[in-house]
Amino acid sequence: MNEKKEFFYFQTEDILVIIAAFILFLMLGLSWFFNGNTVHKDATVVVKIHRGMTFKEIIDSLHFKKIIDSKFSFFMAGKILGVEKKLKAGYYNFQYGKTNYDYLKMMVTGSNRVIVKVTVYEGETLKETAKRLENLFYFSADDFLKVAYDKDLLKKYEVDHDSFEGYLMADTYEFYELEDPAVVLETMATLFKDFYDNNIKPKEKELDLTKNQIITLASIIEGETNLQSEMPTIAGVYINRLKIGMKLQADPTVAYLLEDGPRRLLYKDLMIKSPYNTYLNYGLPPGPINFPSRAAILAAVNPEKHNYLFFVMKSEGEGHIFSRTYSEHLRQVEKYRQSLKRK
Repeated sequence: MNEKKEFFYFQTEDILVIIAAFILFLMLGLSWFFNGNTVHKDATVVVKIHRGMTFKEIIDSLHFKKIIDSKFSFFMAGKILGVEKKLKAGYYNFQYGKTNYDYLKMMVTGSNRVIVKVTVYEGETLKETAKRLENLFYFSADDFLKVAYDKDLLKKYEVDHDSFEGYLMADTYEFYELEDPAVVLETMATLFKDFYDNNIKPKEKELDLTKNQIITLASIIEGETNLQSEMPTIAGVYINRLKIGMKLQADPTVAYLLEDGPRRLLYKDLMIKSPYNTYLNYGLPPGPINFPSRAAILAAVNPEKHNYLFFVMKSEGEGHIFSRTYSEHLRQVEKYRQSLKRK
């Protein structure tokens, strides 16, 4: 009978030890999760989590920035939650004084990441875009241009040109990766390729134009007008000129060559020797002169059928007047010049 009591007493004592250990472990666990990290409560700091960083490297970075007090408690919190391999890369705007659980949740969900919004403008050139990106990201304009001329990337995105000039979609983008120009460029190139393959590629044979010729024509249209309603009409003018072997004489192709632009063209500008100068050369230039909009690209493959060969800006400065003959065109040009003098 005594032996039974002793055995029961031993079991009870053992259970109490287990319960005590469990409570201690629970308290430690809660401490690991909800450690307040009280250093610099009112401040914030930006931390970069690189792609491929180990959990230990992330912890070291957070501790170095004094975001977390204890590497061990943060490590244990991550291990218990099983999220050490689920943390998203990016630049995080961390506020001091949050718990380990809060920081881990931010990095698992990607919340609090610094987002850079970038707009590629319709009619903007590759160099202009590269210069603007330099002010937003942690890479230079030259770094971006180097990627934009990468032969392997050009092949990957089926670009029939020596650069991505014209082959990045004019649109607004959001980025979490701020140091890799290839990530930025490929995001824009992917959107462009998807649009082209789904909407334009089937019409290449119908127009008897290559992909590069279509985008080049679209870029000229983009340079001529920002009115979507008249883009197909302008496309028709250039298609008509191409058919009869007439020089395109497109001002935007000359403007593309100016180092001190944008500005009004001078007569001497029309004499600049370059394959892009459509006042001196027949046919389309070697490649696009800007990033055309979706509307301009669609206009290039859906040109309006008419007999116009000329156009000049309206005296009010909104839209263009189209002419079939050169004499008619000259009269419209004179009207435009007179309107400029009055202004």
